[in-house]
Amino acid sequence: MTSDDAEPPQILFATYAARPELTEDDALFARALESRGVRVGAASWDDPAVAWDSAAAVVIRSTWDYHLRLGEFLRWVDRVAAATKLHNDARIVRWNSHKRYLDELAKREIRVIDTVFADAGSRLDVALMARAHGWSDVVVKPSVSASAHETRRFAADEHEEAQAHLERLLATRDVMVQPYLTALAERGELSLLYARGRFSHAVRRRSALVDAGSMPKSATAPASDAARRFAYRVLSAATDAVGLRPNDLLYARVDLAETGADSHQLLELELVEPSLFLLHAPDAAEHFAEALASLALGAR
Repeated sequence: MTSDDAEPPQILFATYAARPELTEDDALFARALESRGVRVGAASWDDPAVAWDSAAAVVIRSTWDYHLRLGEFLRWVDRVAAATKLHNDARIVRWNSHKRYLDELAKREIRVIDTVFADAGSRLDVALMARAHGWSDVVVKPSVSASAHETRRFAADEHEEAQAHLERLLATRDVMVQPYLTALAERGELSLLYARGRFSHAVRRRSALVDAGSMPKSATAPASDAARRFAYRVLSAATDAVGLRPNDLLYARVDLAETGADSHQLLELELVEPSLFLLHAPDAAEHFAEALASLALGAR
């Protein structure tokens, strides 16, 4: 076989067993890669028959059950990273998979949403804690979670129910408690998307804790200079924590609450398997394809 006849490089997108095929969003990403002469396949991350080491790179995409099997998932991450290029980098995936990263970012002078963490098996009094912090409504959720799994909001007169939910979760896992931000009901979350540390686009998303009729689930949105500066500071602090740089990240989504004019608070930093909302900004698929080509295939 001559070099002209060589197989084009293959990229594998990691999905999960309940939906092993590409999402509609990731299909845009795949088509942008294929236009660059790259073959794209999709496979469930836990499929033992998949030869991950045969791919030029593996991209974690819709692995939407990882939070239910974190130990197994992180072992898979390490195996794949040892065999081929993995995006995002295994170090940042491990760091970002437990939301205690918010504590570390706060120590690095990033303004994050107030959060109290409780380790599995420990005790925490929700009512006392809420009074101490001046919180009314509270949100209780696992510290390892995705897609709002087991995330519930409780009003000030529902702290007994909040306590019961907290104790049920603490029996088996780490838990976090946060105040409910009224800004989320008013404006939703502002999510900024980055490809190799470069801003791609932004969307405004309805919080999972807000009634469905209050605003669209997601829509393209502008991002102010202040929001973009804040989000890039978040990326810089996060990557510095594990010895990387923002341009080492194939993808990143920074979810913000807008708490005032040009004032922002970090809600979550999504570096494991975030939805990229490419359907809202079709040209953005090109940004991510170009970023992946430069990281995985040595393109410039």
